[in-house]
Amino acid sequence: MKSPTSSSLLTSELPISAMAPNSPFLATNVLMAAPVVTPTAAAMTITSPTTPDLNSPLVTADALANGFATLVGALLGALLAYWFQTRVLRKQEQKSALLSAHRTMFSLLQQINTILLIQRDFVFKELENPVRFISIQPTSPFDPNKNVLNVNDLSFLLDTAEGRTVLLELYIAQENYVEAINHWNLRSNTHVQQLQPALVAAGILPNAMVNIKSFEAALGPLLLGTMVNTTDNSLLALRRAFKKLTLCKDKVRAYAVRRFKRNDFTDFDCPDTWGLTEKKSTESE
Repeated sequence: MKSPTSSSLLTSELPISAMAPNSPFLATNVLMAAPVVTPTAAAMTITSPTTPDLNSPLVTADALANGFATLVGALLGALLAYWFQTRVLRKQEQKSALLSAHRTMFSLLQQINTILLIQRDFVFKELENPVRFISIQPTSPFDPNKNVLNVNDLSFLLDTAEGRTVLLELYIAQENYVEAINHWNLRSNTHVQQLQPALVAAGILPNAMVNIKSFEAALGPLLLGTMVNTTDNSLLALRRAFKKLTLCKDKVRAYAVRRFKRNDFTDFDCPDTWGLTEKKSTESE
């Protein structure tokens, strides 16, 4: 009869599942049943770190080639982006300059037309009248700043020396136009505010046949001299402005045709100037 403490009894007659949870035999039986693993030589081998080769290069040729290709690609991309952006900006500037040139020609047309209308409708038929300082009728005020060009409109003339020369002449022509309109407005205002009340007070009716002595007596030397001077200055200013504007118009158009290499700019002629181009020996241009 075998001893109840033998290992076969523990393993066969008292299985692990039948033991009580707190049985002292549970841990013993598990340890006895678990296989013992003996580490092999391969598992226990410890590899020593490799020593770097001091003679090998730090950067290889392939790494240098890849880095250089990346750098060149980025540089070419930046150059292409800059070139495209510069080209777009240049086209926009060219378009803006072209529009400014067309606007300048149209403004010159309007200014010349204003002077022609004043001369044709109010001045021309009274040029030879000895009392034209009275017979030339006044008008409502003209806006001297209307149709006048500013610096932004003339930017296309700033690029070259020839353009800046044309710009100087155009600036002088603009000043002459403003002066002519101001002279005309001053004469019209004096005619309405001072001359007409004086004529009514003296009993001189419109279209009445009156000699110069009667006008002198009715107006007095101060008002008479003022009307004569403002009328003569106004007519002289109109002729001077017309001359400057027509000459400048031709120069601006010729420059624009050469600059933009196109001939579609506004061109106009004045077949009849109604006395604006007549020169007298007493005039100083």
